Amino acid sequence: MSRKIGAHVSSAGGPLNAITNAKNINANCLQIFAGSPRTWTRSLYPNKDVTLFNQTIDYLDLRPVFIHALYLVNLASDTDITQKSYLSLKTDLQNGDAIQAAGVIVHLGSHQGRGFTIVKDQLVTQIRQLLAETSTTAFIIENSAGQQGKIGTLEEISFLLSAVDSPRLKVCLDTAHLFAAGYDLRSAAAVDDLLSELEQRNILHSLVCLHLNDSKSALGSRRDLHENLGDGQIGLEGLANFVSHPRLAHLPLILEVPGLDGHGPDAHNIQLARSLA
Repeated sequence: MSRKIGAHVSSAGGPLNAITNAKNINANCLQIFAGSPRTWTRSLYPNKDVTLFNQTIDYLDLRPVFIHALYLVNLASDTDITQKSYLSLKTDLQNGDAIQAAGVIVHLGSHQGRGFTIVKDQLVTQIRQLLAETSTTAFIIENSAGQQGKIGTLEEISFLLSAVDSPRLKVCLDTAHLFAAGYDLRSAAAVDDLLSELEQRNILHSLVCLHLNDSKSALGSRRDLHENLGDGQIGLEGLANFVSHPRLAHLPLILEVPGLDGHGPDAHNIQLARSLA
């Protein structure tokens, strides 16, 4: 069976449109926003949309489907943003349950200079409660690019996996974020070291997805800037070092690149991804 390689595609106008957009770029899995990415407002998918979406996705063999949470989310905030984040994530997880999504991929937010130690218990409580109030969809933590205050280092992810202790808490690693955080994927030896760290931190067994993106920013820059595959600082060989590693080769790949025309992932980048995997 060929590897699952897809992209973040628009679901504007309803989730069914995402299926068309995925097929148009030759993706065989997909990631979507379950609503507008620019507003807190979230609503549950209508039953008729859910039924038709699930039937079509299964017929076309386009699973897994991932939902990406709002970028506005910050479960570590000390303001009303935490409650807004919680409610939006709960709706995303409920929509995930309805469309049988593999998970909701989440940037946890920022401790805003207070330090991870101060906010870690709040994060654990919020994640546990979200999982308790929803059914089956995984809550997937995405690694950060190492920006000041942003939560999502491998050490922090490892702590949360252990503290929450739920089989529904999973991990997605983004290649551009790893590179910006100082992991040199261009070196096969460095990738082996990274895999050893993932195993040591008990992250490896919780991985369910890789975000495949080149990086416009330099190694260790702590800047989250995605680039088309092969056009960035990591390069095709570096990306292949990671995503084709025997211990990762079973994982679905999701592209979040600008595309040749600047309108998002395209067939060209999907084809390149297949050549790497």
